[in-house]
Formats: sequence, C-alpha cells, structure tokens
Amino acid sequence: MPSAAFASDNAAPAHPSVLDALHRANDGSAPSYGDDAVTAQAADAIRTAFDSPGADVLFAFTGTAANTIALASATRPWHEIFCSDVAHVLVDEAGGPVRLSGAQLTRLPSVDGLIAPEDLERRVRGRGAVHHSQPRIVSITQSTESGRVWTTDAVADFVDHAHALGLLVHVDGARIANAVAALGVSPVEAIADADIVSIGGTKNGLLFGDAILVRRPEHFDGIHWVQKQIGHLASKHRFIAAQFVALFGDGLWLRNAEHANAMARRLSAGLQSLGYQLASPAESNEVFVQIDGDCARAPDAGLSGPPARPQPACGAVRDVLGHHGGRGRRRPGRVDNVARVGAPRARVSARPSPACHADSPHARRGTTAPIVTP
Repeated sequence: MPSAAFASDNAAPAHPSVLDALHRANDGSAPSYGDDAVTAQAADAIRTAFDSPGADVLFAFTGTAANTIALASATRPWHEIFCSDVAHVLVDEAGGPVRLSGAQLTRLPSVDGLIAPEDLERRVRGRGAVHHSQPRIVSITQSTESGRVWTTDAVADFVDHAHALGLLVHVDGARIANAVAALGVSPVEAIADADIVSIGGTKNGLLFGDAILVRRPEHFDGIHWVQKQIGHLASKHRFIAAQFVALFGDGLWLRNAEHANAMARRLSAGLQSLGYQLASPAESNEVFVQIDGDCARAPDAGLSGPPARPQPACGAVRDVLGHHGGRGRRRPGRVDNVARVGAPRARVSARPSPACHADSPHARRGTTAPIVTP
C-alpha cells in the first residue's frame, strides 16, 4: 500500500481491533446465515447506538448493496424513488437500485447534496394517477457526497416533510459516523425519524461490510429475500458481524470518524492557507479542492490514488480522510506535507478535462464535482 493514499477512505487499512475481532470469530464453528451469537451481538450494538430497539438489522458486503437492498425492498416497479442530483444511488451504483426494484429514480436539485423540502414537494405528484409512477421513498445522504453534513434541525425538518408527503425516508449513511462526530450529537439525532438507514463500515475501519438498520420493518417486509436474491446473505455471516462488534462495542466507530474529520479540517486549512479554494465546505472527512483541471498525482508529498475517471463535471480533487488507529492512523505531519507539496504540484500538473461541459448540473450551479473515484 502507498505510504499515504488520500484518494478514498476505501483505500484505508482495517483497524487492528477489527482484525482481532475476526481472529476471535474464527475460533471454532458457528451457525450459518446469521443465526450465530456474533451476529446477534452486532445487531444489538447497532440498535443500541441508534436508539432503535424494535429495528431489524441486516448486513451486506458493500455500501451499494446496502442501499440497493433498502430501496428495492421498499418499492415495486410502478414506484418512484427521489434523491439528490449528486446522490451515490444515482451516479455511482451503476443503476443497481433501478435494476433490482424496477422503480423510477428521480433526481432533485441540491446544494452539495442537501435537498430543500420545497424541491421535494414540487416533484411529488401524480399520486393515484395510473399514468404516473407512484411516489414512494426519498433517499438522502448523511454526510453528503460533497462532504456536507445535514444539521439536526435540517434533517428533522426534511424527514418530517417527506413523511407528511406520504414518503418513506432512506438515509445513505456510508459516512454516518463522520456526520455524528461532526455534529457532536447522538446518532439518532443525525438521522431523525428516518425509516431505514444504510450504515457504513467499509469506510470506517472494516475490511468489508455495511449494515442496514430497518427502523420500520412493516414497510420493508421482503428485505430478507432481496438480500438473499442479490447474494448478500453470507453463509459465514459472523465474519461480517464480528467487525461491527469491534466497531460499535466501545465507541471505536466514532473515534475513527473524529480522527478522520480532524485530519480533513487540518488538510483543508492548509490548502486554504496556500490560496486554494474549497469546492464545498469540508464538514466531515471529505475535502474538495478547486484546481485548474484534471486530477494529478503528487508523489513528492506521498499523495496517491486511482486514476481520474470521467464525471459529469470537473475541476475538483477530492481527498477523503479515512485512516484509523494503530498502524493505519493518519499522522498530522503527513497531512501537512500533502497540503504543502501535493496541492501546488497538482495545480501545475493539471490539464483540461474532456469531462467538463456546460450542461452539467454542477456547471449550472457554478460549483464543481469530484473527478476521483469515490
């Protein structure tokens, strides 16, 4: 692994406590397909953390699967799913939720992934009309794909508004820990009265695995069959669950997030001190930096990541801080060095990207979008 991989929290190492938990789970045999004691322990820990004692908890290998399972279990082919114009479920899941559910996915305008309730209300129409898809569920992301965090008042107001419109609410919580840490509130305050939540693990210290917290199981009665159909009911289920026991057992999930957020603040401050503008406020563990064109590497700073790929808009490099305790912990000095050396080199090396075009939703808003693999 490179000495400093800033391209994504997906590139971060697993936390040593997670590896220790896997070793313990590997001691002997256990019932399969989630009927083991470790899975029950992990589910209870998540219910407790989110103050949801009556919730169902499922596990999946990836965040895309967690989102797809959640949305597909709530919908039928004549339903409509709403999301922001930068939502991961819209732009980074290869149409998975649509293919599995058959439902229509409708994008809503947003500011850095934050949707105004009135924009949702304007698009909810045709209820009961046989010629129109039927509004069913809205998906929001906490924290957003642009690194923003829904405040407790904003998320509560939005969820209440959606419920008043007769919609269910899904929270894509791939980085929910970072949002909770940034807000300094209880986890349940960060999701308000949402009906179902995808909870990120891969981006917060696990080898693999995300969870699904089903807070109103009566609206998602087929969810276990959806999970099975798409291959995310693991036979040796305890090896996903054991990682969540380590993550939620003693607050590790929030300590990891607090550290990642702190390093993001340090990096963004260093970049701004050098005269760079942020494409969006760095409120969690994502830093979007405006540059002159395409993404470039900065090996002198130890900055490395996957090659850039085409996106609907360009002009920003995203650094995602997702490094954890023990050997994987991001050292502040290395963050400072990336800010000092990496960003200027990226600007010098940048070249115009063919992905830039005027009809991008980001271009219309006068903002930028990431051009690094999420």
